Amino acid sequence: MNIRFRFCLLLFFLSPLVVFGQNSAEIARNADELQSAGKIGEAAEKFELAGRLGNGDPELLYKAAENYYRVRDYHRAAECYSVVKDEFRRYDLAGLRYARALKQDGRYEEAMTAFREFGSQYRGDRKAQVLNVVTNEVKGCELALQMVSMKASPVLPADIRYMPEWLNSPENDFAPIPISENLLYFSTVLDGQVKLVRSQRQAGLWQAPVEATGLPEAAAFQYGNGVFSPDGNRFYCTQCTEPNISGRGGIGLRASCNLFVLRRDPNGVWGPPVRLRSYINMPNHTVMHPYVTQEGGKELLFFSSDREGGFGGLDIYVCERPLDSEDLDFSFPQNLGNSINTAGDEVSPFFDSDAQTLWFSSNGLPTIGGLDVFKSVRLAGKWTSPENVGFPVNSPADDFFFTLKKNGDGGFLTSNRTAGPKKTGTRDEDIFEFVPKNPPVTLTGRVLDRSSNRLLNFCMVALYETDTHETPRLLEVRPSEDGTFRFLVLSEHQYLVEATKDGYQSASVRPNLTDYEVVLSLNRYNSTQRPDPVFTNQISSQNLPDNSLLAQGDSQYKIHLEVQPDFDALQPRYELARNFGKVTAEPLPAQGIIRVMLGDFPDQKTANEIAIALRKSGSFPQAFVVKEERKGQ
Repeated sequence: MNIRFRFCLLLFFLSPLVVFGQNSAEIARNADELQSAGKIGEAAEKFELAGRLGNGDPELLYKAAENYYRVRDYHRAAECYSVVKDEFRRYDLAGLRYARALKQDGRYEEAMTAFREFGSQYRGDRKAQVLNVVTNEVKGCELALQMVSMKASPVLPADIRYMPEWLNSPENDFAPIPISENLLYFSTVLDGQVKLVRSQRQAGLWQAPVEATGLPEAAAFQYGNGVFSPDGNRFYCTQCTEPNISGRGGIGLRASCNLFVLRRDPNGVWGPPVRLRSYINMPNHTVMHPYVTQEGGKELLFFSSDREGGFGGLDIYVCERPLDSEDLDFSFPQNLGNSINTAGDEVSPFFDSDAQTLWFSSNGLPTIGGLDVFKSVRLAGKWTSPENVGFPVNSPADDFFFTLKKNGDGGFLTSNRTAGPKKTGTRDEDIFEFVPKNPPVTLTGRVLDRSSNRLLNFCMVALYETDTHETPRLLEVRPSEDGTFRFLVLSEHQYLVEATKDGYQSASVRPNLTDYEVVLSLNRYNSTQRPDPVFTNQISSQNLPDNSLLAQGDSQYKIHLEVQPDFDALQPRYELARNFGKVTAEPLPAQGIIRVMLGDFPDQKTANEIAIALRKSGSFPQAFVVKEERKGQ
């Protein structure tokens, strides 16, 4: 990427020599003309120059700040906003944008102070809304400072690479589509128009991109971004009647965008773009960022839209159609709900159907920048609370269009972050590649009915990390419709896999991380069966919970039995456990699941003996003791 040279400060210090008699008013008129012509960055520099020449004219510096903010020149925006941030009557949100510019410049401590000062001083009509935004932004700054101290992100430990400067252009480059290990499509701005281009990697080096051929001119003319179906026979794309090429590829194309699809015939010829149904492309609303995948004989289409009925800004929706149908009549789009969508923008969805994991970007959740990449897992039709993937995939700038390579070895994303001497500004977005710090391996497995040795449909499989001698750490829980499953794990870690299904005793196994394949066999539970009285008597003779003891103690002990998407304490498999305490449910909002617990026990010895007995019985092979602190009475 060419380095962008800026002359504003130089012009300021040498103004008597370089402006040749121009005064502040003339420069301001020139700035207005540039702004009207859509040359936002140039207008910002002229407004700032005029404001500085005009003895710090707040109105001109505010216009400079707004235009710098619009082109995402965070550092210069913060400098200009600092002059007007306290003038609430004239520029009521200048203080908020000042704090955001500091945050996206990576100055988190300063940003937190600025957010808090703005929140305490703001007296406008939107006080409650502003305070919610301020609270969210402060959380993001705190999260960033916490993540800076980490050696690697616990969600996605990776290294980030700036793609070669001959691949990224001086304009916006975004929406990467990895076709194979050595072929990458993406969107770029060429000659004032967004185009689909492709780059090949040869001998380990990415080549200069060339414009993709084969798509009809009608598709290329209004093209924004797109994605190929898994079979390569359909291309879903955003088309915008008024593309704002100077804005963000992520949400800068907000106005007048709709989704189209192109189909390829048996001869490999692409047909014309066909606009999707009006219940997807709703009038007077924008639809963008398609992502398509397949599962269960259906084609799933994810997209972002500001249609009515959402939670605010751009929300993520999904619809589906049968794969065996030639019709493009998708089901009515479903909003992914408030666990994913916020009052801000949620954009660029990418769904890994194998892992049931959604990757997307949001500026409505607590972020370490503007748009951050988040991860959420779908469990029994529900989405877990999104996790910020952290540094270095995210940055103080905007990060979006996250996509994984087909071989699972990392992926690509779009960002306007700086990248050392090769990219010194944040005004334009480029393609970045990320690779795992420790490449994960795939752990596969099957869940069988022990009596028939057949796969068990519709079971739950949980993955625990057991590297330490402390309580096992629950990593993932996912449903298995056909009795098979796979997890991405790290070779140097220790794990335990647990399978559960209604009507069966749970089973668990510690994988042998050499072949990375496990089999769990479940015994069917007989609902008329009663616990072995000998086994029950062995435990019931112990000192079981006493309310008076619990009230006086500083801590109590419970037994983790299992995790489930929902909970029914009267299910037969809990009958044995109910002999020793109360079976309760503890929601885990971060994972969107229920943790089934047994308790309470006044001492660790009692709880541990019961947990061991439950494991030996085969009813709850993953039972372990959890200590919970209690407040004094």
